[in-house]
Amino acid sequence: MIVMKFGGTSVNDAVAMRRVADIVKTRLEQQPVVVVSAVGGLTNNLVTLSKEAKNSNDARVKEIITALVNRHQTIINDLGLAESRTLKARLSEVVAVLESACTDLGRADSMQKDLVDVILSTGEFLSANIMAEYMDSIGMNGAWADARDILVTDSAYGSARPMMKESTEQAKMILLPMVAANKIPVIQGFIGRDGAGKITTLGRGGSDYSASLFGAMLDVDSVEIWSDVSGVLTADPSLVPDAKRILLMSFQEAAELAYFGAKVLHPATMLPAVEKGIPIFVLNSIHPEQGGTQIALSSDIDPDKGCVVKSIAYKEGLTVITVHSTRMLMAHGFMLSIFQIFEKYKTPVDLVATSEVSVSITIDNTEHLEEIKNELCAFATVGIVHNKAIVCLVGQYLKRTTGMPAKIFGLLGDVRIHLISQGASEINISFVIDESELERVIKRLHEHFFAQSANPEIFTENN
Repeated sequence: MIVMKFGGTSVNDAVAMRRVADIVKTRLEQQPVVVVSAVGGLTNNLVTLSKEAKNSNDARVKEIITALVNRHQTIINDLGLAESRTLKARLSEVVAVLESACTDLGRADSMQKDLVDVILSTGEFLSANIMAEYMDSIGMNGAWADARDILVTDSAYGSARPMMKESTEQAKMILLPMVAANKIPVIQGFIGRDGAGKITTLGRGGSDYSASLFGAMLDVDSVEIWSDVSGVLTADPSLVPDAKRILLMSFQEAAELAYFGAKVLHPATMLPAVEKGIPIFVLNSIHPEQGGTQIALSSDIDPDKGCVVKSIAYKEGLTVITVHSTRMLMAHGFMLSIFQIFEKYKTPVDLVATSEVSVSITIDNTEHLEEIKNELCAFATVGIVHNKAIVCLVGQYLKRTTGMPAKIFGLLGDVRIHLISQGASEINISFVIDESELERVIKRLHEHFFAQSANPEIFTENN
């Protein structure tokens, strides 16, 4: 059994959905379970809808809902499913749900996250139903399986966490009989339901996470993540057009890249698969013939063959907070005092660097920056600078390769480095620079590490 997840561009229109069905046909012997995202760009539209509803902008709300219906109706018509009673009912159901949730949101005192999750869930609901109905119409035995009946989560709306024991029981009870009956379950990604029966979402990029979760629950042989890119690359191709495709990498390398900005994978995607040792394949639904990237438990290859650095990732939009206090000298509990404030305001920290009397911290969420600053100022001097970026070099042998920091920073002698992190992970070296330097730094590092002939066991041209 395998799980196949298709992203927004892969189900963007009728042409894309037909292509998905063709790809799934090639995996029939492996008993596929299909997970889909909302059609491309729709989640952003639904976020806008939530904001307009909160502002009681009724005209704009109506406009967005009408556009949503028209877009999906066009896909339905183009797939030859215009007479489907099931899909007519699903569209009517979504309109009713959106209108009700938008009305309630407009009356609420604040942006209620549970109502926002209801609105955001409708995109995947429609794409999964359309995909299942189309696959069934062409004799593939496609059948919709409602993720809300399978994935049980906590009530952290907008970033819900799965309850694995309960979800596994539901997955086996609902999905295994479908597969045994030679049906192809089509499930919406990104969506779950809490113990009170309310809809939850896993956060942006959560469809990848859903696929990995379903894979772990069902103990599948592999998880395939299909998008519009041919695997994981050595750098962002928008900055480095000649970036190479990585054929094989470890879970640890992929997880580091995902966290530090590689857009192919959601940061949490790796975790369920790591625990079960299930390989993940990142593939291109537009060009399935190109192959992709395999992410496995290990990718042990001799570092002398040119794979010390596997990829270069980056993360923009960072703020650096420097906390300075002479009280830190010879004191215990100082770090605890600092991080309790970040915990209080649910603000994740990316990198940390310390000296005798100061701590520098990077964050990418400044929603509670003023509150954090005010509390830190109670016992320290606080400096804040914006518009910074993390550059992260990832490779399985970075830490054990002599002279790597000197080699990296020797290439960047004319670049201001604000913060360096090495040692927290054996497989990455990270540092903070000005955002304005990002393109120059990425290109220079990539040229040095990948311009020469790369090991064909690990890299290939991105085509």
